[in-house]
Amino acid sequence: MIIRYLGHSSFYLTSPKGAAVVIDPYSEYVPFSFPNLEADVVLVSHEHRDHNAIRRVQGTPVVVKRTADFPVEHEVPIKRTGETLKFMGLPTFHDNFGGRRRGPNTVWHFFWDGVHFVHLGDLGHLLTDQQVQQLGKADVLFLPVGGKSTLGPAEAGLVINQLNPNLVFPMHFQTPGLEDLALCDTPLEAFLSRMARVEDQATSAYEVDQARLPMQTTIILLRA
Repeated sequence: MIIRYLGHSSFYLTSPKGAAVVIDPYSEYVPFSFPNLEADVVLVSHEHRDHNAIRRVQGTPVVVKRTADFPVEHEVPIKRTGETLKFMGLPTFHDNFGGRRRGPNTVWHFFWDGVHFVHLGDLGHLLTDQQVQQLGKADVLFLPVGGKSTLGPAEAGLVINQLNPNLVFPMHFQTPGLEDLALCDTPLEAFLSRMARVEDQATSAYEVDQARLPMQTTIILLRA
């Protein structure tokens, strides 16, 4: 499986057979250059414009969103590759006040070739024991770390302890151009300074192989 970082909280994943999934595409006001790419599926964690710009994804993707206040499952057949993708959504909140300040958030997770992918969206709180049990162990974790409207560095570290991932891709952190958008207030370095194992790939893409997952939690840095 190939993971490509598109900037902010957005990722482009392709399966070994070629199915393509975009997670949380952002609109033009976010200062990253969203590429022209096609996808079979778009996952949306919540309805904020830095996560739900579906129109920017080319082709005719199936859009998967949460439609209820309880865990949901979506099964999407991909005719051109012969795959059936199953996505599970866990209801969470965008803040630590039951959603009263920033609304709901969905943690999307799914299995590809035995690898468990978990994208936390704009999670704004630590997971409950029940949520940890429902998710189970994450192999690959997409983790917001920039604070203000999501987990900050300290809370992100605690969520890593909750889910015990092999690989962590940090996202939703302060970068040049985001200062005035009130999306986050903490740079990536504040999170990295708390982590023991960090690998800077100096590129936008990373290949995930179940047989080569590290035994210890490793932070993977990608460039948008």
